[in-house]
Amino acid sequence: MKVLKLHPLMTISLLQMQIQRLLSCNVAVYMRHTLANAFDTLKEAGFDEESLVEFPIDETLSLREFEEEVEERFNFTLELCNKDNKPFTNKSQHIYQIASLQPKKDERNYQLDISLDMLMNNNRQSPQQNISF
Repeated sequence: MKVLKLHPLMTISLLQMQIQRLLSCNVAVYMRHTLANAFDTLKEAGFDEESLVEFPIDETLSLREFEEEVEERFNFTLELCNKDNKPFTNKSQHIYQIASLQPKKDERNYQLDISLDMLMNNNRQSPQQNISF
């Protein structure tokens, strides 16, 4: 099962990277009907949760249903797009259909995982702490 991880301090660009990894498509995020800046946080876009939220993605939903569910639950708007950043015109298409159109990569985005971990631990660690790998 694919799980979207959302945190109020997550940037729009981090959300876009996560959508690309999970659904093999791009996403446009809107703040109050205006395209959000890549450096805006989800909190600025309307996300009103206080901590990390793990949101399971039901791949049987249509693109329209998924976009509406995210908007209703998290108070920001997103629009799934193809690789050319053009919104999908067939909103009745199911999520699993767009993921299956892309060639499979057996590649893990560790940078994204590290960024999410840093957001989760932000309040528990001092900002001066060194990260070692």
